[in-house]
Amino acid sequence: MSSYVDLHLHTNHSDGSDPPEKVVDRAISCGLAGIAITDHDTVSGVEPAAREARRHGLDFLRGVEISASYGRIEVHVVGLGIDVRHEPLVRELRSFREARAARVDRMIEKLNALGVPIERAEVEIHGESGGALGRVHVARALVAKGAAQTVQQAFDKYLRSGRKAYVPRQMLSCRAAIDLIHEAAGLAILAHPGIGSTIMKLLPRLLEMRFDGIEVYHTQHTPGQVTQLTQIALERDLLISGGSDCHGTALKEKPDMGSVRVPYYHFQRIWDTLHEKRV
Repeated sequence: MSSYVDLHLHTNHSDGSDPPEKVVDRAISCGLAGIAITDHDTVSGVEPAAREARRHGLDFLRGVEISASYGRIEVHVVGLGIDVRHEPLVRELRSFREARAARVDRMIEKLNALGVPIERAEVEIHGESGGALGRVHVARALVAKGAAQTVQQAFDKYLRSGRKAYVPRQMLSCRAAIDLIHEAAGLAILAHPGIGSTIMKLLPRLLEMRFDGIEVYHTQHTPGQVTQLTQIALERDLLISGGSDCHGTALKEKPDMGSVRVPYYHFQRIWDTLHEKRV
């Protein structure tokens, strides 16, 4: 049996390229022992993945990734082991999806004003029914339209912060996101703090909140950051998590799954902690 897991994966129910079942099949082909599906602001892809994982005997955690705010800073909070039927969570995620849809409409308006003719239907065909529409779906539509050669170019030219078609997103406060995950019987993990310098500088203040763990392992974390974050987690008795943050081929040509190898004993400790909370 493999001794590695990947606890940060996306499907086409948010901004990944692949359906949940294919994500599970890729995990098996990578030789992983366990995974978590952590789509942005939606849990609609979790149960299809859970069924496929169960069919193959793959260990599985139900998850979500929530975009939150700490002052003016965006912080991502991963919830692991959540109850995907918890009504307050479902209701809040539905509100996020509605806000995302309105954000997409505003981006389309801005693109049209820039002389880029694009319609809502052209964006929707790149998303999964019932999933969360977002910037990546607009970017794919721009590529299909010939307004950009790649998804990354669409972001760089039109959609990232500072560009003319960018629209800010609605976010919960970081504290509220943590509370929501706890209310849904999950564990709140600070996602990829090593991306950029801002979150690392704020880390002592962020960890004053009720985070259960830190995402130590990530494709964009350097070996030095992995060592540093591991030490911080040990000093604070926080769980260690991580994963590839793989979006399939949505954001790049080659999927990231398999590039980050999180030791299985971290999964086991997370699993045991969840069980202890529910006893």
